[in-house]
Amino acid sequence: MACSDIRTLPAEQAFIKQKRYDQMPLCFRSLCSSSSGNCLLIWSDTTRIMIDCGLPSMRRARELFENSLGSGGRVDAVIVSHMHGDHINHESLRVIDEYGLDLMVYERCLDQLRGKHYNGHRFRSMGLNTFSLQGFTIGDLQVQPFEVPHNPKVPNCGFVVNYKDGRAWKKAVIATDFHDGRGIGDYFTEADFLFVESNHDPLLLARYFNPNSRFHMSNPKTAGLLHTAIKQSRKKPHTVMLGHLSSRRNTERHALEETERFFRENGTQMGFNLFTAPRYEGSRSIDI
Repeated sequence: MACSDIRTLPAEQAFIKQKRYDQMPLCFRSLCSSSSGNCLLIWSDTTRIMIDCGLPSMRRARELFENSLGSGGRVDAVIVSHMHGDHINHESLRVIDEYGLDLMVYERCLDQLRGKHYNGHRFRSMGLNTFSLQGFTIGDLQVQPFEVPHNPKVPNCGFVVNYKDGRAWKKAVIATDFHDGRGIGDYFTEADFLFVESNHDPLLLARYFNPNSRFHMSNPKTAGLLHTAIKQSRKKPHTVMLGHLSSRRNTERHALEETERFFRENGTQMGFNLFTAPRYEGSRSIDI
């Protein structure tokens, strides 16, 4: 299950760096990332994990499984960060059930899942499992959840995914829907890949105010979190992808320029590839 098993645009395929034949890469792709729906994919040669599946309709969820995943749409587990509808919902659960997939939710979120999204459906074919902050293993991927501060009524997790690539370990960190990086910065250090929320630009938020933005990371906060984590690391990540950009209160240019400005004004070379995740379609596949 190499990176090429996940469909990418021809112009993007050149980005995927070459590996020695005795190494099996860890790969990542954002399938969508916005307040309208979030779905991320991380995979090795033998294991494929989906993080969140909050699609707006069953038709869109089926299209994603059938057209975007390759190899028959096989997923070893769907891991849900939290219970907001753009990360999991009734429609997506019905398609997960149709495929007979394993669903994993944070133990503190189980009652919310059933109360908010089941809507009387029994989901007989879906395997439902809970996870704790102690971590778990799926195939050859080791997953370490960590709580991030979001809406106080909705527990939310980010994830560190570790994978042994030949004789070396690779570390990917995935975290969205939080508003404060203080207290969780250690999880972002020594990473090879970072997918992190950069939700809104403060000036655009002032123009198009949304009270829920207080639960999300602004561009300056994300830039500061990245700078601190990378300064504290012995190595720099290969790639950073900024996700969950607001459609009205952010642009790709604002998010990218804020991170670049923060590093420049603090006299720190970035030394990594920086991208944004498209809001409504798939990103390029990243070979971590």
